[in-house]
Amino acid sequence: MKLFSCTLAFVAILSSTVLSAQSDILDVRTNYAIGQTVTITGIVTSGADLGSVRYIQDSSAGIALYPGNDWSAWSAEPNPGDEVTVTGEITEYNGLLEIGPNLTQVDILSSGNDLPEAQVVTPNQLNESLEGQLVVIQATTFDSGGQTIESNTTYTFNASGEEGIIYVRSSNSLVGTVMNGCEMNLMGIVSQFTFDGFGGYQLLPRGASDMVSTSGICLTSEVEQTNISSSSFDLSWTTDVSGDSEVEWGLTPDLGQVELDEDVLPVTDHLVSLSGLSPGTLYYARVKSTSEDGETVTSPTRVYATISESSGNIHVYFTGSVDTSVAIDEEAMSLGTSTNDTIAAWITSAQHTLDIAVYNTNNVAIENAVNTAAANGVQIRYIAEGQNANLGIQNFDSSIPVHYRTDGEGSGMHNKFFIGDADYPETAFVLTGSTNMTTANLNTDKNNVIVFQDQSIARGYRLEFNEMWGSDTMVPDDANAKFGPAKSVNTPLKYIVGGSPVEVYFSPTDGTTSAIRETIETMDYDMAFALLSFTRDDLADAIIDGSSFFVSPQGAIEQISGTGTEFDNLTAAGIDVHSHQGVAGSLHHKYAVIDYSEPLSDPTVVTGSHNWSSTAENMNDENTVVVHDARVSNLYYQEFRGLLISMGVISSIEDENGDFVMTAFPNPTSDVLYVEVSNAYVGTAFLLSDINGRLIEVVNVNSERTSIDVSGLERGVYVLRSEKLNRSIQVVVQ
Repeated sequence: MKLFSCTLAFVAILSSTVLSAQSDILDVRTNYAIGQTVTITGIVTSGADLGSVRYIQDSSAGIALYPGNDWSAWSAEPNPGDEVTVTGEITEYNGLLEIGPNLTQVDILSSGNDLPEAQVVTPNQLNESLEGQLVVIQATTFDSGGQTIESNTTYTFNASGEEGIIYVRSSNSLVGTVMNGCEMNLMGIVSQFTFDGFGGYQLLPRGASDMVSTSGICLTSEVEQTNISSSSFDLSWTTDVSGDSEVEWGLTPDLGQVELDEDVLPVTDHLVSLSGLSPGTLYYARVKSTSEDGETVTSPTRVYATISESSGNIHVYFTGSVDTSVAIDEEAMSLGTSTNDTIAAWITSAQHTLDIAVYNTNNVAIENAVNTAAANGVQIRYIAEGQNANLGIQNFDSSIPVHYRTDGEGSGMHNKFFIGDADYPETAFVLTGSTNMTTANLNTDKNNVIVFQDQSIARGYRLEFNEMWGSDTMVPDDANAKFGPAKSVNTPLKYIVGGSPVEVYFSPTDGTTSAIRETIETMDYDMAFALLSFTRDDLADAIIDGSSFFVSPQGAIEQISGTGTEFDNLTAAGIDVHSHQGVAGSLHHKYAVIDYSEPLSDPTVVTGSHNWSSTAENMNDENTVVVHDARVSNLYYQEFRGLLISMGVISSIEDENGDFVMTAFPNPTSDVLYVEVSNAYVGTAFLLSDINGRLIEVVNVNSERTSIDVSGLERGVYVLRSEKLNRSIQVVVQ
């Protein structure tokens, strides 16, 4: 036994000696294993745009170099053009081969060297053999041309009839710039991000110099749809040089019709009207502009919707309690354990077709409703996530085809939506929101459901469903089905539902995080948000930047710990955000309400299945709606108030009839206490006293919301009392 141990030790020493010298980076990638220590020399090809990671390359191959969070442990930070010798341990991070973070040597031998020449490749050639190397893909275009580039986000590009993706991290100087909207030679470093070690290859551009146009005319904005009616809409766009204005359009991606604005001289601001259209119909269109030099730029083909002839009613339901004291037009509906019955009623209201995409199902009422619809002759198709138990699916009628997403990436098919009778304006609907069809989500957790009775939006959702299904028939096509990053931008963005503008975004293709951020940035008066998960720095920054003395966002978050959580960042910035952790029933919402108190300031709700995370943005199948409607916004605000009351954040005073008089929040507080009163009590005084009855301050309430600075008070319990109505509440200063 001892002899065997010594022999092993000798072999280990011999192996270590033999493997101590590496001829080049390809030798390391080919002949050495995770955990071994190696030494390499190469030219640095990336800088701070890619964070702390540096990529180095020699004549044989490239590899990532990871020092940890930063380079503070070393005398100098490597920059592009530096020749370096590095010694460290081989590791792997989500498929990407790296050296580090266990480094023992980083020597900069020289600086200012020429970078390796970028290899010319096509998207399908991005693979393990090129990982870590500088490449260029010619004649590239982006589906998202004209969009603002967000941080920690992927974008799909096209070249040579093939597709690939780039990833832009928060440190990249591209963040906040507009995605180039014309043909370019796209340069970057080949990287990989995958949970199972297979696929996931992506290109990392190192800034604007890696995305330089090769065209004589470019789009400088997205194509904007405006003036939407049941029979017409306008398309507008801008270009960097003057050109004509043309739209190719039709009922299918083949287009076939052309609208050319022949009366306008070449311009940089373009607008073309399409008229004579049908209500509730989806149209494919792309815009073209040709410069006076004969150069042409063409946008990707997009889908646009006209207004339908459906009722346009929007219904909202909540599983948790609501505070109807702040209702304006309509009291919010808290369904509690009856939520499943209401969803079941919508399911059985379908008369012709029902397409369902739900992350998880195990509720008997939902199962029975689906089977009842099938028995009524409704054609049903069902998409589910393959990683979940989905115990309810086994109870479906055997005639119902079920298609699973099975790649195991992220949360996978995380949607929660039902599409009923998309081709029938009288009965068409889409039901979505935050809730899974599980008994826990429906009975115990805090969730919301929103239903649109609208044919246009139903047809838009059906396009997304068909892309994941792989066909528009009753039989799924596995070979053609697309999930996650493989999907394309193939659905309308804008709808008018019951007179209210509604936007719909499907992740990961449609720039959902950008839409959420832009909605937050419209905040002029107030914001309320309730989220299961919040890990996006850019969205937290938008909330922090939007807050002021006059604007005080409020929020509640379930997951306040873990990698990347924004709870502490928001709290440190003075945002009034509260932990729901430990409160009975999970806060499963994914919503925000903007300017709910000001009907003239575009009150808006963002809701759906999309958690505010990078996994939702870049990997999962998600759906998000942005509803510009004062009534709907107030309904969600009522739920938010009910949520805070259930958490003990808000205390309130009611009169003898039980009607709302006043609330004070946050409670406890450390700096500012906000007092909200009903209109009847505007102009009255409230008295703030300590627990011994000593008067601290007389608060004259001259508007429905007043702030009290309590930052100078000692910690303890205080009493806030209405002088007009002899009732009071306790306030805790901490």
